[in-house]
Amino acid sequence: MIATCPTCATADEAVAVPEALSDTDRPLDPPTRELLEMLPEPRRTSGGAVTLFVLAGICGVRGLFGLGSYGGRSPDPWYQFGYQFGPFVFAAVLLSIGLVLQSNHREKHRHTAGRWPQTYEQWQQLREVWRATWLCRRCQVAFLPAASPGIPLAQFWPWTVAVARRGERPGR
Repeated sequence: MIATCPTCATADEAVAVPEALSDTDRPLDPPTRELLEMLPEPRRTSGGAVTLFVLAGICGVRGLFGLGSYGGRSPDPWYQFGYQFGPFVFAAVLLSIGLVLQSNHREKHRHTAGRWPQTYEQWQQLREVWRATWLCRRCQVAFLPAASPGIPLAQFWPWTVAVARRGERPGR
């Protein structure tokens, strides 16, 4: 598809934003690249919390295997107790730390409640608009073919979010 820039009415310098970012022949300058890069996908769980949950699960399984075994040759009952139930205590500690991390992640997410996108579905909408957006290298404006005026790159993300929030499906 060839798109014509609504500002300068030429098509020779217009390129889709994802293609402009991946173009190695004519790379974008770093400030422009930073303005046009796609926002990261929203994450529901903290990576650290997931890691701790997995480790807690592994320790819990290890504890299940240790329940039936004899804890060495020590006659000390506390040693036997620690040998059999220590992995469960360690798993509980890891699980508690993971829950605290997850709680902090959710609290931080709650502080950004007015920001968009919040969900994966909203991010998909935003990504769809981003993929359909074109860049005029001559004018340094972004636009949707046959649907919008040229938007200065400094206003690229607020405009893209506004289009995605309206539920418009560019290119369909």
